[in-house]
Amino acid sequence: MQTILENLQRVKIASKTLTNLSFEKRNKIIGEIWKAIIKNKELIKRENQRDLANMDISNPMYDRLLLNDDRIISIGKWCDELVEIKNPLEKYNLEEKIETKDWLTIKKIWIPLWVVACIYEARPNVTIDLIIMCIKSWNAVILRWWKEAKNSNKILIEIVKDVLKNNLVDENLIYNYPLNREELNILYNAIWLVDVIIPRWWRSLIDSVRKNSIVPVIETWAWVVHLYLDNDIENDFLKAIDVIINAKISRPSVCNALDTLLINKNISTKNITYLIKNLKQAWIIILDNLNDNDYHIEQLSNMLSIKYVNNIEEAINHIDTYSSLHSDWILSNNKENIELFYKSVNSSVVYANTSTRFSDWSCFWFGWEIWISTQKLHARWPMWAESLVTYKYVVESNFKIR
Repeated sequence: MQTILENLQRVKIASKTLTNLSFEKRNKIIGEIWKAIIKNKELIKRENQRDLANMDISNPMYDRLLLNDDRIISIGKWCDELVEIKNPLEKYNLEEKIETKDWLTIKKIWIPLWVVACIYEARPNVTIDLIIMCIKSWNAVILRWWKEAKNSNKILIEIVKDVLKNNLVDENLIYNYPLNREELNILYNAIWLVDVIIPRWWRSLIDSVRKNSIVPVIETWAWVVHLYLDNDIENDFLKAIDVIINAKISRPSVCNALDTLLINKNISTKNITYLIKNLKQAWIIILDNLNDNDYHIEQLSNMLSIKYVNNIEEAINHIDTYSSLHSDWILSNNKENIELFYKSVNSSVVYANTSTRFSDWSCFWFGWEIWISTQKLHARWPMWAESLVTYKYVVESNFKIR
């Protein structure tokens, strides 16, 4: 325990050294991480294959763990693009100020959270996401991944730490937290050393962190994505079918894939029959006659829950009951129903006639994504570097007293 606390203290101390790194230097480091990843592409793939060899290819996590040429190049590409994004610590003009009646000058300035810890799934590209986002926003980062990605993450962090060393930057800015579950309680209670914990992936993990951590937590729920298919879409029914199928099977293992389809009973029998036929032809497994608990399940596969509803109000009621506040959508040509859906569904992102597969940092042009927050305080939806800052007030006067 003492060793872990000592390491956390080193991270906290290292986080303060970031204030000496200019915006230009931070961008330089991110750019060099990109070059180092591309340079070591074959080594990264080799270590990744060692991890993949221990996982069943039918496991939904296999696809997330995989690092091929395209994905490694994408990591490099987004490092490059992150360099072009403005400084998250200059969200507000630092010259803006308030002059009070007490002759005080008050400025609002943006500061990092300082130490960000993330517990995340076997998805090694997330390791680079977290590191470069934290560097961009002046934060140190604690990484605790699943053991399935051990070799992939180890080589990625070695590459990044070499870049930090070459730039004379304290490598304690990145800490690989031990993988033993029983040692997580040390992290949960390190209130003076860790500023925020972001748990990713399984609902049981997120629930456990929320219940046990006295360090502030930014959380999300397990993702259950709903679509309400309105009867006023029948004039564009063929287009609707294409979008539904794509939202389900283009990449079933990701969080923005469709889980539950709510079908208005007033759609013609002919069209419903045609829809079901096309879903089955696309190798989608239809689940109906489900019980209440089944609707809480995120499928992560080609299985699709279907429920028939009488109207939009019933659909909204279902979403309100089972939604994880991630992404939900409506297919309709009725403007009043679309507006009602927008106002009534409390998800982080709500779509009309648009697939939830666009719920992604790259499609939103937010830069790399730290995580998706479905809570309402501090940050919501795809969190990027701008979400890893907070603010403080700087007050000046000419020796005023109260």
